[in-house]
This record gives sequence, C-alpha cells and structure tokens, in this order.
Amino acid sequence: MKRLLYLLALVMICCFGCKKDKKNGPPDDISTVKIQLVSGSGQKDTIGNRLKDSVVVKITDSGVPSVNYTVQFKRSGCEDVSITSKTTTVNGLVSYPWYLSGETGGQLLKVIVSDNSGNKKDSISVTATGLAALHGWHRGGCMQNFPVNAVSGLSSGRIFASLNKVGYPYYSDDNAASWHPLKSFTNSHFITKIVPGASNEVFVATQNEGVFYSKDNGQTWANISAGITDPTAFADFTYTKNGNLIYTNNSGVYISTDKGANWTEASYGLPDGPSYYPCEQLNGDLYVIGSDAELYKTTDGGNNWKDQGSDLGNILLESVESMFIDANGDMYIGVPSNGPGSDGSIYRSTNQGTTWSLVYSNTPLDNSYANVTQISKLGSTYYFSFAGRGVYQTPNFSTYSNITARFAQYGLLSYTLSQNSTFVLGSPGFGVFYYVP
Repeated sequence: MKRLLYLLALVMICCFGCKKDKKNGPPDDISTVKIQLVSGSGQKDTIGNRLKDSVVVKITDSGVPSVNYTVQFKRSGCEDVSITSKTTTVNGLVSYPWYLSGETGGQLLKVIVSDNSGNKKDSISVTATGLAALHGWHRGGCMQNFPVNAVSGLSSGRIFASLNKVGYPYYSDDNAASWHPLKSFTNSHFITKIVPGASNEVFVATQNEGVFYSKDNGQTWANISAGITDPTAFADFTYTKNGNLIYTNNSGVYISTDKGANWTEASYGLPDGPSYYPCEQLNGDLYVIGSDAELYKTTDGGNNWKDQGSDLGNILLESVESMFIDANGDMYIGVPSNGPGSDGSIYRSTNQGTTWSLVYSNTPLDNSYANVTQISKLGSTYYFSFAGRGVYQTPNFSTYSNITARFAQYGLLSYTLSQNSTFVLGSPGFGVFYYVP
C-alpha cells in the first residue's frame, strides 16, 4: 500500500512539473508583418489575358505601412517558373498586373511577403476566373512577355517553344492555351531550334551541348552530338521526310541516316562557314544556302556539292535568303533585298530548279529590310515570314493575306500549326499568341 501511494505521488509531481515548464516557456513567435488586399480580386477575363485591374496589396508591420519588404506573386497553373518579386514603397503598397494562365475556371494568385533575410512573414491568395478562348487571337498562358525564339508542332499535337535565353523548353498539349516547362529537359541549355521527327520524335539543338533526341514526346532525352565537330557552333538543322537528319555549323554539314547515332561530314564543295536552310528533294537531292548566300546542290548524299548560282551563271541563285521544298517537290526561295526599301521576293520552281518564276514581291515598311525568313506549308496553306510586316498566308501564291499585321512591331516571328489547325505564333519579347479558327 505504501508503495502504491508513493507511485501516485511521483506521477502527480511529474504532471505538475510538466505544466510548470510549459507555462514558463518562451512565447510563440507571431509575426507582426501582415498583407492586406487593397483591390483586384474576383475579376473575370479570357485565359491568357491581363486582368483589367492590377492586384494591389498593402504590407504593414504592427499596423504601420512598411517599406522595402519583398513581395512575391505566384500564379496558379504556371509551376512556379514565372514568379514576380517586387519591393514595397513608402506607403507599403505593391501593384501586380495579373496575366491569367491558360486554365479555365478558378485561378489563384499567391502573394507572399518576406523580410530582408528572406524569411516568410505572411501570405494571402487572390482569386480570378479564366474564361474559355473563343474565335480570334489570344495569348498563351504563363508565357506572356517571354522572349520566344521558336515554336514547333509535333504530329502528336504537342507544341514546343524555346526561349532566347538559357532555360527550360516549354510545351503545350492544348493547342497553345496553356504552357508548362518541360522539366525532363534540363534548364541549363540555350535552345536554338526544335525540329519534329517522325511520330512522337523531336530533336533539339542547343548552343552549349549540341543536339538532343527524344523518341517519346520529350519524356526522355539522349545527346546525339558524337561525330559532329564543335557541336556548340550551331547554324541550322532539319529532319527530312526520307529520314535524313541534316545538321550545319561553322565546320560544315553533317548528315545522319539513323537519327544521330552516326554522323557523316558532307561539306566538300561548300564554302567555309555555316550553311543554312538544308532541304531535301523528292529524289533525294539535297540543297543548302552556303555562307556566301548562294544555293548549293548535291546529288550523292553530300559527297560533292555544286554551286547553282555563279558557277552556272544563274544570277537569281547567287543571293538567296531562305528556301523550302513542299511535298510535291516544288521549290521556293526567298530572295533578299539589297538594302532598306528594296523589294523582298519569293520565286518558285516546279522542275527541280531548272527554271524559276516570281510568285510574290513586297516592299517593306519604313527602312526595314524586305527579307523572307521562313517559308513552309502547313496543312493546305503556305506561310512565309516577311521581316518588318509579319507572317503571310496563301493557298496558291495568287492571293495573300497578312494574318499577323497586328504583331508587325514585334519583330521577326516564328510560327507553327497545331493539330486542330490553330495557328501559333512565337514573338521575341511578347511570348506566344494563337489564333482560334
């Protein structure tokens, strides 16, 4: 009995001792820094658009407006890759222009305030509603104002975009409405060009580590640069319908018939320096524009190249800006201007380059050069990018329409077509735009 009483007394002492320790412990560290929403919540607009009113928040410390606090804004649907940081003003206010992501329905903007040491002090969430994009031009979500240098569509329907800086490539699986960083590819490369292969294949050229290949829509990657001299000196490359991967750089032209597993240098007869716009004719003949701007042709897989311009007395092919061969074997070349104000023209050959006829000519605006920088056929329509004016389309090179006149001031533009015929436009400093039919 005495032993039982002793144990009960000991338990009571321990219990009271624990309560005493908690009572005498340090008080909770409760931050006095708070975020107050001033305006901008509850708005509605089409996905990708900038909301009419900016989101304004006020930062206070113990109720007093606070200066020099860091405020971060994180948009939902953008995977934290587009985070904006701002510093509070003397009145404690911060204003944020909110561009919606590409997701319809409810969207959130998380606002976080931190001190000078980066310690989080408070956060709030602001709401908005994204409406579906209807007919017309729209902005791709999460990439507004990004420096896009190229967009490329795959047969799977996925669209890729590369930036004019080191970072992830981006992809869209919903016809350019929403965009996400492709984190299966590292963010340590400057991507110069993205080329679709067969089915779900894609090739990526970088400035710092050569060429990469994915056979599964970009989920896994392999570096396929072995055999290329100085793969960091990229100029151009393409994947032909006959399965030839053609890569050009300052050292010459390289051709692979097995998707980059093996490369053969094929530069004999070409001038020193990079070549551009590699193309393949239906019969397997290859063409490039040499570093001297003349058109070159090889009929033996690149073992010997022949100058089609000055060597043959063809003045037209002595100065070529761009080239394209369509599925019918018809050849198109863009002829550059000789100076500001000169005409830019496109010529076509239906007999494998024997004769050429003028199919388009235009004078640039202001003092820009009238260069046609890209010619292609997407679906049943031809497109070409005209420096200083935008991208034109034509069904037959008889009638033309400038489908991007509103973007002419944005500079050179890259373009592609999504699987459902949505036209996608990449701009150097304004992100991605797409046109819903």
